Amino acid sequence: MGGWYLAGAFDTGTSFRLPSLASRLRAPNFHLVDIDNRPRTLADFRGKVVVIFFGYTHCPQACPTELFKLAQVMRRLGETGSQVQVLLITLDPQRDTPQLLKGYVGAFDPSFIGLTGTSAQIDRVAADYHVAFAKVRYGVADDYWVDHSTVTYVIDKEGYQRLFANMDTRVDDFVSDLKLLASAR
Repeated sequence: MGGWYLAGAFDTGTSFRLPSLASRLRAPNFHLVDIDNRPRTLADFRGKVVVIFFGYTHCPQACPTELFKLAQVMRRLGETGSQVQVLLITLDPQRDTPQLLKGYVGAFDPSFIGLTGTSAQIDRVAADYHVAFAKVRYGVADDYWVDHSTVTYVIDKEGYQRLFANMDTRVDDFVSDLKLLASAR
C-alpha cells in the first residue's frame, strides 16, 4: 500500500528536505503499551522529536528496511540523537507482544521503542494517523502478513506533526531535518 498525503497541505517555503505540513496540526495522541509493558502516550515523549513508523515484526521487507534506515539516521545524528525518539507502532498486536517487539526494535537500535495494544487501540491510532492496513491470509494454515502503508511521521518537540517520509527518503535528508527540529526552541 502506498503512503498517505494531504494534497496541497505541504509547506514548500521551509528549509526542510522532507514534505512538511503548511499549518500546525497537533499529532494524534495514543494509549498503548511499550516493550516493558508500561502504558505510553505521545505526551510521554514531549520535548523530543518523535519519529513514528507503523509496521510489524513479521514484515518481510518494508519494516526492516525502514528501521535499518532509521538506525543509520540515529547513528549519523550523534549526540543530537538523544533528542529523537523512534517508535514502531505494531499493526499486528495478535503476534507482536511487548517481549517480541523489544527484541525486534532493539536489534536495530537500543533506543527504539516498540508499542502495542489491543486490536481496538491499534485500529484507533492507525485511523488517527491515516495508516491503511489489512491482514492478508496466505497458505493453508493461519499464516498471514499485514499489507500496510509505509509513511514515517515526524512530530516536533511540542507535539505537532511536522514532516512525512517514505521508503525513498534518503538518510541525509532525514538527518538534516531531524537536526533542524531538534535545535528548534
